[in-house]
Amino acid sequence: MDKVATPTLPVIIAAMSTRRLYCPDLKEGLNLLPPEESHHAVSSLRAKAGDEFVVFDGRGREARARVERVTRRQVQVVVERITDRPFDIFHRITLAVAMTKAHRQGYLIEKCTELGAAAFWPILAERSVVRCELHAPRLTGRSAAPSAAVDKWSRRAVEAAKQSARAWVPTVESPQTFARAVARIGEFSAAAIAHPDSSATPFTDFLRNHGEGSTLLVFVGPEGGWSEAECRVAIAAGAVSIRLSPTVLRSETAAVTVCAAAALYSARQAPTPLSVGAELAAGIERMRPGLQCDSVCARNPSPLKGRGQGEG
Repeated sequence: MDKVATPTLPVIIAAMSTRRLYCPDLKEGLNLLPPEESHHAVSSLRAKAGDEFVVFDGRGREARARVERVTRRQVQVVVERITDRPFDIFHRITLAVAMTKAHRQGYLIEKCTELGAAAFWPILAERSVVRCELHAPRLTGRSAAPSAAVDKWSRRAVEAAKQSARAWVPTVESPQTFARAVARIGEFSAAAIAHPDSSATPFTDFLRNHGEGSTLLVFVGPEGGWSEAECRVAIAAGAVSIRLSPTVLRSETAAVTVCAAAALYSARQAPTPLSVGAELAAGIERMRPGLQCDSVCARNPSPLKGRGQGEG
């Protein structure tokens, strides 16, 4: 029996293993990292002068950077040429999701960010499990103010973007009413509302009906489902009723399903824009000859296409 050759690791491994830092005010020359990123660089990454990173601003711009100065609370980096990266997936999806319990909301934001979501709108639906007084200082039954919760979710999105090698970080808006979100449907190319009805349009068909760069607003309901009145209002405003699965899904599972379907659709349409990130990473690895694993991966061509999807 012929021995099956083991393929070499793809170049994209270099991009995934290269350390990334978030710098929202990214510019060429000297940059001061935000306090949380500086703390992460010092305490977790053990950054020191001369180290190389990839920095990104969360709006599609990234660059190679060299650490210039490190103190207990601040990290300064010198940025070379900034590269613009296109949006990660074919469609720009904003998820208008009925608020879930805290740990599920964090999971939702993390996984949907990894899969290419563009924005999150926490929604207060009729049957929402978690209620929020929009103008009160605290979320009902919780210890954090709405602004603090949004800050926490935003930070979760940044961390997920770093882990998944994205140059784009989704925005996280403050909680809003369902009626307010429906009134904003006109800001998008199209809108859809997830519903378990078997007569609803399959979400994959909805995606095929809209071209590259389309902005899509997708409503995902609470565990109790949308009320009949909410469905009528959304459809009257122009939303399409869509079906995600033959089974009934939790809110966070439905949101991840939306983004996973869109990511898979994108993977079938065009090469991944992560190739730009791979080029940046390869440049860094050439500047770090002491490393072996990543530099070998970067030097050896691979017959594999695409990137790993976390199969372990």
